[in-house]
Amino acid sequence: MTVDNDYIPLATSPSGADGFGEQKERITRRPHKKLSFPLNLLPSSIRARQKLLLITLGVPTIALLLLIGRHLFGTRSSPPSDLEIHDNPYFYTGDVWEHNQQVADRLDRCASLGLLRNTSLPFGQNEILDDEEEAELVSNGCGTNQTTIIILSSLWFAEAFAGTSTAGETIYAQSVISTLNYHNYSYVFASLGWYNPDMRKTVELWHKHRDNVRMVLADPDQVGVCYNNLEQKCIKTEDNMEGIEVWRVMSFWYWDDAANPLGEQFTLSPSPRNNNYFLSYSIEPTCRRLPSLPTSERSHPPQAYLLAKQIKYLEDTPRFSWTLEALAKLQDDYGIKVVAGMTDDDEVISQQVKEAGLTNLGRLNKLDFYLQLSKSFVFIGVGQPRISPSPWDALCMGVPFINPILSWDEADPENRTSWHAQQWHMTDLEPPYVYSVKAHDLEALHQAVGQALSTPIQSFIPDYMRFDYATGRTADLVEGDWRGKAQVILDDRIRSGEGQVSGNCVNDIVYVCSSNSTRIGVYNVTSVLIGCGIRN
Repeated sequence: MTVDNDYIPLATSPSGADGFGEQKERITRRPHKKLSFPLNLLPSSIRARQKLLLITLGVPTIALLLLIGRHLFGTRSSPPSDLEIHDNPYFYTGDVWEHNQQVADRLDRCASLGLLRNTSLPFGQNEILDDEEEAELVSNGCGTNQTTIIILSSLWFAEAFAGTSTAGETIYAQSVISTLNYHNYSYVFASLGWYNPDMRKTVELWHKHRDNVRMVLADPDQVGVCYNNLEQKCIKTEDNMEGIEVWRVMSFWYWDDAANPLGEQFTLSPSPRNNNYFLSYSIEPTCRRLPSLPTSERSHPPQAYLLAKQIKYLEDTPRFSWTLEALAKLQDDYGIKVVAGMTDDDEVISQQVKEAGLTNLGRLNKLDFYLQLSKSFVFIGVGQPRISPSPWDALCMGVPFINPILSWDEADPENRTSWHAQQWHMTDLEPPYVYSVKAHDLEALHQAVGQALSTPIQSFIPDYMRFDYATGRTADLVEGDWRGKAQVILDDRIRSGEGQVSGNCVNDIVYVCSSNSTRIGVYNVTSVLIGCGIRN
């Protein structure tokens, strides 16, 4: 029986817990290798970061060997079935609570050595240690970043770390964790499972590590609990002086709208095409480890892969952007094979797919999906699922994407700002990378697939999705002056009388308001703002 503060991976997820046992087994059987030359010659403080060294040592070495091998043995690489996806060197999976305990033990050790500093705020120039002093702390596991804690309250971080989900939100969370690891920031998990916005674990971790907690990344529902459920004593108020300052509480949000009472800049999103704080994500560390195959080494006959994990996406309804007959015609006219990896849970649709001559490989794990995608010539969206990260994987592997446009301005159909697409964060990209095709225009689909087949592309990653860019955005987030930014928002709201003010503990002033939202007094109180100026 579980206790109230247990994290339950996919306990009530509609997709079930499939894959958890497989992931656990993979972790269990992973061998513990002794360090080999030249890692064994490195100082212990650097050797402990061997995962990071794989980038500087392993990848160039492997690349050099591949180049030599091609010159000596020809240009043809191993068959696609022999490809391997190497681990992202900045990401690993494990048990969330064991991880939290490891962080706590390390901080306790740093404190016992007298090396634990308060890192709850970014250091000023006069507080930054010189390189030698910082190196000494790092060698003991007590460096500035190593003792700066981010509380990862959002469910998606726990799902990513546990390895139990491949949803777009989880891929985003995995990328953010990778960038935190790149900078050696520490993090702890606080989600209590699916459909459970309870923030008491977050509050517990805040009280335990408050001198080292820089910020909290939470789901919008959790942020709502923080602001509205006073019994959980989450945010700092006049009646809860030990709570978390609201400017530390960020909404981790995969979508485009604002999802935080402090507005857009306190809503973290993975796209630069909205007004939220742009916390970039990158699939590069994983994708780059699967070769982008030249066309001569891809599937023959050429393979078109469907972006559809559920067979119901191909049901004959307006939500399906094409028709099975149109997909079958692509096979007949271009001599290609249309395949997908879909859950086979609808006998009627499954039979229709077979009769159309399309191939369903069944539900694929991440490795098999990448292998199939890498040997495809084109990736075809079908209308669902929306805003999946998989088209970015395709571009990284040199596979163009057919992006269905689901709605548009009939009076100005070429106005891209009015387009709503299956992957609407790609509507600004042009052929030969992304072909934007209006849903149900079967002739345009036919032409786009033909163009994609005749115009192969190299691996493509937008600059803002490269790993070095993503690491920079994460550093900007963690080292930013969020108290100052919240103060600006507060001042604007007080001046305009618009937006939420009540309960936002931002600075050293309490604003007391009358019931008609007019400020009637100002009092000095430590780190509290209480008011009644609420007009949404």
